[in-house]
Order: sequence, then C-alpha cells, then structure tokens
Amino acid sequence: MNIEIRKLTPELAEDYARFFDTTHHWGSDDTKCYCITWCSDNVYNNGGEHWYASSDERRVHGIQRVQDGHIQGYLAYLGGEIVGWCNANTKTDLQACVEYLRTYGGVPMEEPRTAEKVKLISCFAIAPKMLRMGVATQLLEYVCEDAAAEGFDFVEAFPNKKLTDAAKDHRGPLAMYEKCGFIVFAEQEDKVVVRKTLRGENQHVL
Repeated sequence: MNIEIRKLTPELAEDYARFFDTTHHWGSDDTKCYCITWCSDNVYNNGGEHWYASSDERRVHGIQRVQDGHIQGYLAYLGGEIVGWCNANTKTDLQACVEYLRTYGGVPMEEPRTAEKVKLISCFAIAPKMLRMGVATQLLEYVCEDAAAEGFDFVEAFPNKKLTDAAKDHRGPLAMYEKCGFIVFAEQEDKVVVRKTLRGENQHVL
C-alpha cells in the first residue's frame, strides 16, 4: 500500500476532525473522542471534568487544540483519504493530561534523567476498513524515525499486555512494539511500559 504519513499541523486540523467524525473508539457517537484527553493542555484536570457533553463540543475543542499545538501526532493517508492517526507528543507535556493520570498514574516509572527527551505515543485510531493492514505499524515506525531526527532519546508507549479487540484497544498490541524494537521496562497488572532507544537510529529526510 502506498501510505503517506504527514505530521499533524494547524493546517490539517479540519482533515483531522473529519477523520474522527467517522473513525472513533468503541463504535458509538458518544465516543467520538477527537483525542482531546490526550492533550498537553491540562484544562480537564480542573474539577475533574474532562469529557464534554456532546461530540460536537469535543470536535470544536479538538480543532482548537490541534491549531494551538496541544494535540500533536501523525496522520496516515491512502489515496488522499486519512486512514490512520497516531497521537505522539513530548512525554513531559503529556504527563499532566487527564488521560495519562487516570490510566497510568499508578504504573511504575523510571525516574526521568535531566537531559532525557522522550516522545510518548498515547494512542492510535485506524479506519475500520484498514484494520490489520499494517497502518499502525507504519505510523509507529515513522514516529520513531521522526523522533530520532528531532533529537529525542527514546520513544515510549503504554500498551496492554493482551490485545482483546483491535477496534477498541487504541494503544496498539504489545507484539507490534516488540517487532519494532521496543522493550518492556515496567509493568503493573495488565499494563506495560515499552521503550525504544533512538540513539544511533538512522534519520529520515523530512
């Protein structure tokens, strides 16, 4: 497949929103998330409110957060149509977001070293017709290449130990990360933290 991967920019905010209009988690309108809880803006922590009343409000907020740079990641295009998304941002920016705290606050982590620069992959969304066709793997590989080119030391992600439903588990399967050179360095119950070292990685031309 001739997949083209583009880094999310403010100019692609409307493309991004249209993708989530029809591709969302769990398969219902109420879960058109627009990835707003994996956002470096921690506004949702105020009073614990992190989920707007309607998908329309989440859509508006998602576009705004793409345009101001708080939502970052990569879009996969096939024939001009978006078929996949990967949310990837600097770890220090995402650790204050509500979804990180709610989902991974209890997972043991290594103490961060002062000079470490870590890219954190928080989720994938793949168009239903493109599931199990390697789109997420291509996104993952591109994120690692791009992070190496930008001077990051590591890429991290938090997959579940077991994948139960590819359409619902938006973190991606552990096997995909291991295939791409990630190792498990922390775990708790059904969750693991995987990391890939980027030092010495070949850099692609952007």
